[in-house]
Amino acid sequence: MKLYLADISTLLPRHRDYISPQRLAKALRCRVADDRNRCIAGGVLLRKFLGDTPVSDNGFGKPVAGNGVCFNLSHSGGWVLLAVGEQEVGCDIERLRTVNCERMGRIVFTDGEMEQIKNAPDRTGAFFDVWTKKEALLKCMGKGFHRAAKSVDVSGGSFSEDGTEYFLKTKRFSDYVISVCSTEEGFSMEPEFVDLRTIQ
Repeated sequence: MKLYLADISTLLPRHRDYISPQRLAKALRCRVADDRNRCIAGGVLLRKFLGDTPVSDNGFGKPVAGNGVCFNLSHSGGWVLLAVGEQEVGCDIERLRTVNCERMGRIVFTDGEMEQIKNAPDRTGAFFDVWTKKEALLKCMGKGFHRAAKSVDVSGGSFSEDGTEYFLKTKRFSDYVISVCSTEEGFSMEPEFVDLRTIQ
């Protein structure tokens, strides 16, 4: 598996012509400039690392590549994250920020996950570790939050269901948390930083 991280500040006007017309149309529907730029930056990464293969939706919001390559995209703040692998993958990136861990956690976290957060020295960091792992797992499974968040527990390093083992890893950089989930064991969490200005 490979992880690619791009800073949206390296986006250039010409990248609008680089991405697919469908992606550009989606980006232009975004009213907030940063949302638009994150969408375009995601499109640049997709074309660079997946080529011109068509991308469709699995019916639950997860994008699927026409050439069979497994991938997942996430963005937060100034960064866009792309995970590409040979087996199912889900990823999530979130900027660390102040949240009401107790109130928000009760809605989406299991008792075990809440206990892990309560016992952590850094509760905010632990909250986003669990949040991003849960998001990555649900995206890897192909359901996203169409499935009840409490139906999966990510307090450990893996989750098993119906004979399939999902492996979870988390990494922090700067004030962001990245989590990746895959059915591939032992994948690297070292991302390749991509300067979008180098992509023609």
